[in-house]
This record gives sequence, structure tokens and C-alpha cells, in this order.
Amino acid sequence: MQEEKETSRKQIIKKAAIIFLVMMLILTFFSNTIMNYSLPEVATEPVSSGSVSNKVRGQGIVETNSDYEVMVSGARVVKEVKIEQGDTVEQGQVLFTFEEGENTELTQAEDALDQMELDYAKSLLKNAPDYSGDNMDIKNAKEELNEAIDAQEDAKSNEKKLKTAKAEAATAKKDVAAQQKKVDTLQEKIDAYGEVGDYDTASAQVTTTTRELERLKTELSDLKEDLTTAEDDDDTDKITELRRLIRDKELEITNKELDLKNEKSVAEKLKTTSSTYNQLKKDYTRESKVLASLQETLTAKNVKVDELSAKPSVKEAKKLVKEKRDALTRLLQALTTKKQDDSLNQQVENLDMQAAQKKIEEQRKLVNKLSNSNDLKQIKAKEDGVVSEIACKPGDSVTMEAPLAKIQLLESGYIVKITITKEQSKLIHVGDEASVDNVWDEDLTAAVKNIKADPENPNQNMLVTFEVKGNVEPGQTLSLSAGEKSNKYDAVVPNNAVREDSKGKFVLIVTVKGTPLGNRYKVKRADVEVLASDESYSGVSGAVYESDNVVTNASKPLEEGMQVRLVE
Repeated sequence: MQEEKETSRKQIIKKAAIIFLVMMLILTFFSNTIMNYSLPEVATEPVSSGSVSNKVRGQGIVETNSDYEVMVSGARVVKEVKIEQGDTVEQGQVLFTFEEGENTELTQAEDALDQMELDYAKSLLKNAPDYSGDNMDIKNAKEELNEAIDAQEDAKSNEKKLKTAKAEAATAKKDVAAQQKKVDTLQEKIDAYGEVGDYDTASAQVTTTTRELERLKTELSDLKEDLTTAEDDDDTDKITELRRLIRDKELEITNKELDLKNEKSVAEKLKTTSSTYNQLKKDYTRESKVLASLQETLTAKNVKVDELSAKPSVKEAKKLVKEKRDALTRLLQALTTKKQDDSLNQQVENLDMQAAQKKIEEQRKLVNKLSNSNDLKQIKAKEDGVVSEIACKPGDSVTMEAPLAKIQLLESGYIVKITITKEQSKLIHVGDEASVDNVWDEDLTAAVKNIKADPENPNQNMLVTFEVKGNVEPGQTLSLSAGEKSNKYDAVVPNNAVREDSKGKFVLIVTVKGTPLGNRYKVKRADVEVLASDESYSGVSGAVYESDNVVTNASKPLEEGMQVRLVE
């Protein structure tokens, strides 16, 4: 009995285990089925070998065959821009005007040239070879050059001192003039004090002059209001005239004030006592002593100016440095001719000297160019053309290194530039005819003019220039295609299989893995380079091989390693 119960219990457990396993299989099957329907659905095509028509395509902007950049010879501040992008300009037409000011580039270039010449002169002192036969001459030449350099430095210092001395002398001269005027005024008062005069007449004259002064001040106020109105209206001619009238009126007021002051003095004199006259004489004596002292100071300042003016100028000192430097250069060059076997260090020093001489000559040419420049106030078009680019606006500060604008020359013909890969460049040649795909004009033709490395990416890309003939305008966009030769490629894929992101072009390959519940499909990225394309297919190279299946369409965005399901 016990054995029958044990057997029955085992059968129950066995049946329960079988039912559990069956349920697990059913649940696993349905869960995989549900998951499969949630996966992105993709369409694929196999990679194959085959031929693709090699055709290079691209878009470009119509340009003139040549252009030139509008440049200035030095630093400027733009006042007016008289052109706009796309304008047609004629030779001699004013393009830009500039604010008035000096050419700071010239001053900087001259200072740089002076420094270069001085540095070169000093470098010669280091480069002298030690040959006994010429040592004495070279030593003397060095000493003379050093003396000349010191004299040049002294001349620069004297020039600053002379400028200061002249300023001090000018100030002293003004002080003497002001003190002389004060003494003369006192003398006039003394002379006038004793004159007999009528106080009522003098007082009436003061009243008349006061009214005239008030009238002049009213006229000055009216002129200043007119000037404010003219400045608001930006009337240059009227502003200049009003400023002149204001200066004249202010001078007239100053003179009238002096007249009034003198007339009041005369009137008051008639009322004063003899003590006033005595005080005037004391004041005159005191101010005369001050005048004498100031005159002595002015004399001393003028003597100092004369002494400094008599010393060699900077120009003369520079000339002497040049003469001494040239003399030393000749000695060094003569010594160089005697050398048979220069050391490496001496060769390097000689090359530095030559480079320094070349830089000095280039800097001298720059100084001459800036000195002869005539574009300080405005710049004009050199030739007829179309404005393709403007790089500045009113108020901008510009320099000689930066172009202000570009002008395309109309008489030079038209071109279009497109960028292609190096592989694509092998499909076309100079002289090949190209078709214009977006303009239906039988008279419009294009041909490959030149093929060269792309300056922006010379290792990978090429820049193709097409010569265009026909009815086109600068700025027009043309779609061009050239090359018709068919080549065979090991890997050919549909065009819609080729994708591109920030890392470059790629295809998604579907990989398959067998499982007990069926096949699982995943996508894998393969970077490729497109060698040729036609309307439907592209020949590619990379980690993609014949018989691989590539994704051509997907129901959802795909990522590397994502599981997918195939279109049924």
C-alpha cells in the first residue's frame, strides 16, 4: 500500500514537471514573437560586384575668371562705403573714403627699419672673424661703429632734450610777453592818470561800451545757437562759416572788454587820489623787475636751444652709422674672401647677416611704398568689375594686411569651382566637357579647366575649376556633371544604402546568428568611401564585401549593434 502511494506521488510530480516545461516553452515562444514585432523592420539588398558609370557631380557658384582684392597701404578708419555687394564698378570709381589722419603704418615701418639697421650694425660686431692680419683694421672699425652708434643714441637723447628746451623757451617767451603786457598796461595807466578829463564824459563812455559789450555777447549767443542747429543738420559749410564768425565775435568781445576795462580805469582815475598814482608807480617798478627776471630766463632757454641745435641731428648720426657700418662690412667681406675653410658657426652667422640684409631691403621697400601711397583719404577701383565681397563697414579700423573688398573682373570670363575626392578626380581630365544639369540652355557650355589639390583639405580632396561659356551671371548656382566612363567595382551598393554622419560615409550590414528559437539579426556599421555613383548604385571601398546584405530602408532610426527584423 505504501509503495502504491509512493508511485502515485512520483507520477504526479512527473506530470507537473512536464506541464511546467511546456508552459515555459509556450511563454518563451510568444515572448520572442512579441519582441520580434517590436523590433525595427529593415529592407536589405545584397552587395554585388559590377559596373558603375563614373560621373563626377557637384554644385558651384558662378565667378569671374579672376578677381582682385582692394587693399590699403596702412592703417585707416573707414568713413564711407560707397559700394554694395553685387554692384558693377568702373575703373577710377571711388569705393571707400577714410577719416582724416596720419599713416601710422609709415611711422611704425620707419621705426622698424631703424631698429633693423641698428640691430644689423650691432650684429656685425659679433660676426667679425679673428684673423690676425685684419684684426687691427676691424678693431678700429668696430670702435668707430660703436662710437657712431653711441652718437646716434646721444642724438636721439639730444633730440628729445631739444624738443623739451624749445617747449620751455616757448613757455618762457609767452611768460615774457604776458609780463610785458602787464608792465605796458601799468605804464599806460600811469601816463593816463595825470591827464585832465571829464568824469561825466568818461562815465558815459563806460556806459556806452558796456551796452555794446552786452550786444556783442547777445550776438555771440545767437551764433552759438545757429552752430548747434547746423551741427544737428550736419551742414559742413555752414558749420565752418559759423565757427569762423564765433571766433571773430569772441575776439571782438575780448577787445571790447579790454576797452571797457581801460575806460573804467580812466574814469576811476579821475576820482582817485594821489595815493593811487603812487601805488601804480610801485606796481610798475615791481612788475618791471619780474619782467627783467623773465627775460633773463628766456635768454638762458634760448642759449640752451642754440647749444642743442648745434649738435649733430639724428639724421646725420644715422648717416654716420651707415657709413661706419658699410666700412666695417667691406672689411668683413674682404676678410671673408681670404677664408678657405669656414667653420659651421661662421656659415650660420653669414646666413643670418644675409637674411638681415634682405629683411632691411624688404623693409626699405615697404617704407618707400607707404611713403608713395596716395590712398590716405579714399581708394578707387583699379579695373571694371563686380563687387563680390565687402569686408568692412563705416567706422571700422582697417590695416594693410586685410582686404576691404573683392572685385571680380568681368572681362576675364566665368568659372565654377567644385570640391571632389581624390578618387573622383581620377575620373575626369582637363578639357573634358561637362553638362549643366539645372539650366536648359543649349548655348551654355562648360569644360574642365584645371584640377588641383583643395587648399582646405589637400590630403583628401581636389578642387575642380570649370570654364563656363554662355548666358550666366556671377553668383548664379550651377549643377555640373562630367565623366561617363564605366568601371568595374568589387562592391556595389544601392545609393540609398549609403549613409553619412560626422564621422563620414558608411553602410549598415545585417548580420545573422542562429539560435534554438530561430535566427537573430543585428546591424553593423561599415565605413566606406564612395568611388563612383550613377543614378541608382555606388561603387564603394571599405569593410564591405560581396554577398553582404546592406540596409536600404528601415522603419525606425538604427544604431550600431541594434537587433532588427527583416521585411517579410
